[in-house]
This record gives sequence, structure tokens and C-alpha cells, in this order.
Amino acid sequence: MGDDEHAVRFGILGCANISIKLCKAITKAPNAVLHALGSRSIEKVKNFAIEHDLPTTIRVYGSYEDVIEDKEVDAVYIPLPTGLHVTWAVRAAERRKHVLLEKPAAMSVAELDRILEACESHGVQFMDGTMWMHHPRTAKMKEALSDAQRFGQLKWVRAY
Repeated sequence: MGDDEHAVRFGILGCANISIKLCKAITKAPNAVLHALGSRSIEKVKNFAIEHDLPTTIRVYGSYEDVIEDKEVDAVYIPLPTGLHVTWAVRAAERRKHVLLEKPAAMSVAELDRILEACESHGVQFMDGTMWMHHPRTAKMKEALSDAQRFGQLKWVRAY
């Protein structure tokens, strides 16, 4: 687990399956700490923490609001349904929490603009969960696909 004094303290809104991967990633990162986890039900979040063997030092809350109101949370991860992203991302930004949204980030460009505006006006970082765009493998794939000697002149690529 990261050094609490200098690590980013994360709060997670919800107990979605993808949250399991993020919990593991945060606990392995040297510069991050899983600080809080919230759900609409205190029982659900407690069971989630036990089931996934999360550290007992994690604060568990029976609401999303409690996570973003926790003054020690620096950043929130929001894996909620996309229709809830704008509400919770804006609320988190207003409370000066950095925002990491699961993909897709919003239901529309207008919603994404509201999220980005809230983050910018409150001086917090925004990032979406589209890791593929940021993965080193993506640059290698682009390089390989651009090699005319290997594939010729590609017109389009379709992948599943």
C-alpha cells in the first residue's frame, strides 16, 4: 500500500464489478491509497469489502454523498451507470475531488462539457477510464499498422 502521507487518497462510488480491479490496482500502486468506498447500502459496501479482502482501514459509507464529503478523499472513481456520471462528477468536482470516470464518460457531449467545466472551474483533474488510448501497446499497434511493407496501404481496420 502507498505512503498515506503523500499518496492520492481514492474514494470509490459504488460496488460495480469493475471496482474490484480498481481496488486491486490502487492497493498495489505506490502513490495511491484506497481510502473510502460508498454504496447506496451500507450492508452492500461492507459485504463488498469483506468479500474482496479489502483493508479494514478503508472507510465504508452507505451513500455516495458521504464519500465525496469525506475531507480526506482526494480523488473519486465513478463506475456508476453512465446516466449518473454528470451528477456525481459535478458534485465531486464542486467538492474539489479529482474525477476518474468509467467509460463512457457521459451520455452526450453537453453532459461531458458540464463535467469538464466543473472540473476546470474547481481546479481538479478529469480522466476517463478509457485506458486503451493511453496504453503503450496502442502506440505499438499503430506503428505496426502504419508499416506499408507489412500490410500495404490500409484503408480501414475493424476489430471486435
